[in-house]
Amino acid sequence: MSKKDKRIILIAQCLVNPYCRVHILGQNFPLSQKIMNYLMEKHVGIIQYLCPETSAMGLMRNPQGRQQYDNIFFRDHCKELLKTPMLMAKEFIKNNYRLTCFLGLENSPTCGIHWGKHKVNRYQTESPNMVDDPDPSDPALAGIMAEILSEELAKENIKVPFLEFPALSPADSENRKKFWEDLRKAVEPNMVENKGGV
Repeated sequence: MSKKDKRIILIAQCLVNPYCRVHILGQNFPLSQKIMNYLMEKHVGIIQYLCPETSAMGLMRNPQGRQQYDNIFFRDHCKELLKTPMLMAKEFIKNNYRLTCFLGLENSPTCGIHWGKHKVNRYQTESPNMVDDPDPSDPALAGIMAEILSEELAKENIKVPFLEFPALSPADSENRKKFWEDLRKAVEPNMVENKGGV
């Protein structure tokens, strides 16, 4: 790593603290350890925001779809939570650090990047379960927090890749391989170029 390439990353809190995940989905500490080990090994500073779901609804909340979080009150809560992390990111950038990317979590209604079509429950509201055969042409909205983060970064003219960890894919899947390639490209662009790809 070049001493001039000082790097930071914005990351969803559940990837640093798995206890923030919806309690019935379980925690994945090995996943967090792998991500943290990589970032620490590469000397990437981590900026995380408070989990909007936990800070709004507590640890014993039930899993919900994006639809339930898409309301004025929750959006305002997300904006409040982003104030300090955004100031920190701006301060680092002002002092010649490079914001490498945002890292969210697959199938998160708040911090996911590609929230596709989901099943509807018996109450006719969106469930956290994806449809069995998703149509590739269906719109894939970002989670509420990821959407607001994108808007806040755009206001500051900060452009970075938005990545999501494919937690639903097996460790040896193409999705996982592509994620690690994309993360390396964001964190170590010079290394990737020198190797002619990952």
